[in-house]
Amino acid sequence: MKILVIGSGGREHALARKFMKDPMVTEVYCAPGNPGMVSDGIKCLDISIQEIEDLIAWAQKNKIAWTFVGPEEALFNGIVDQFRQAGLKVFGPSQEAAQLESSKKFAKELLLQNQIPTAEFKSFNQLDQAISYLEKQSFPLVIKADGPAAGKGVIIAKDFEEGQKALQEILSDHRFGDQAAVVIEECLTGPEFSFFSLVGAGQTLHLPTAQDHKRAYDHDLGPNTGGMGAYAPVPFVSDSLYQEVIETIVKPTLEAMIKAGIPYTGVLYTGLMLTEDGPKVIEFNTRFGDPETQVLMELVADDFAQVIGNLLANKPTQIHLKSDQASALGVVLAAEGYPNQAIQGSVLDSLVSSKPDSVQLLMAGVTDKDQSLVSQGGRILMAVSTADDLSQAYHDVYTYLDSHPVAHTFYRHDIGAQAIVKEEIAQ
Repeated sequence: MKILVIGSGGREHALARKFMKDPMVTEVYCAPGNPGMVSDGIKCLDISIQEIEDLIAWAQKNKIAWTFVGPEEALFNGIVDQFRQAGLKVFGPSQEAAQLESSKKFAKELLLQNQIPTAEFKSFNQLDQAISYLEKQSFPLVIKADGPAAGKGVIIAKDFEEGQKALQEILSDHRFGDQAAVVIEECLTGPEFSFFSLVGAGQTLHLPTAQDHKRAYDHDLGPNTGGMGAYAPVPFVSDSLYQEVIETIVKPTLEAMIKAGIPYTGVLYTGLMLTEDGPKVIEFNTRFGDPETQVLMELVADDFAQVIGNLLANKPTQIHLKSDQASALGVVLAAEGYPNQAIQGSVLDSLVSSKPDSVQLLMAGVTDKDQSLVSQGGRILMAVSTADDLSQAYHDVYTYLDSHPVAHTFYRHDIGAQAIVKEEIAQ
């Protein structure tokens, strides 16, 4: 069985690497992929995610069993619809269903109409109206660009001046792309966690919970990024809370999409905050998260490709974990300057060659130069370790990264630290 993965980052490396381990899989291709994937036997294609017609033609010619879509941009551009129209199997939501992520307004209105727990909100497409509303509110408030913003279009405004600046940047300066609207929400408080569901035509499966770390620097300081590290599962999510999320949030959301005439298939990522009133939805993503995928793929069994194949074929299936007790933790190595203008060209050979067996490297912003692997993006790679407890995984990753510094790079030193403290107290 041949599989095609769409995308080029660490998320796609983790998925492709996991698919390669399934005995039913003969070849895994990644379009466009990156040079750091090749050592795992993944074959990279010189086709960008925007060239959907070329991807379809290649998949048809090479008899690909099914395609897995990683990045949101391809989903927003309707890649799933076009693959299906060409008679190809593909795992992901339609362009219309992907509005759960591509439009904050659409998602919030769906939640409100179906009494699904979330923050109170208002949406605006006129700057003056949004500012007038802001003048009457208490702070802090959360201000979100309505459309795609590469994971960076969310601002927590501590006062009116910050809120006004955020509205200006979104609706007037177009700092986060050509946004037509903005959503202003109450600021919820509590710990965050990510909940991932795999949705087929007739069944839904749920993965372990994960927690991402969005801020660039230690102690959750600095600007928002695409994610600086993650761990799974999340210790404070009990079995009862896990089931509560399924029954009060995930199921009603999927039912609401069916009722709206937009049935959902693919990966549903529900970003949640555990408030005093219970779990509430912060946002939806219509694909796997990056960096959560890199840790989750270390926990699931090596038949994961069969699971996806069964979902596409409407066959009953279930997710198997390598161990019910294992934890995985990953830390992103980023280029100096990220999330803004990142320095490129740092040589990674010594880091890669000295990797211990206890650590896996998932490559993202890398390229080949003079027979060396060098950095070519903001988030360069992610070092991931799996162990029987989170503190051991933390120790393995940081011992490795601290011992092999790379020029013009940085990483957070506290990924999972709060959870480890709580884990040790509980013991």
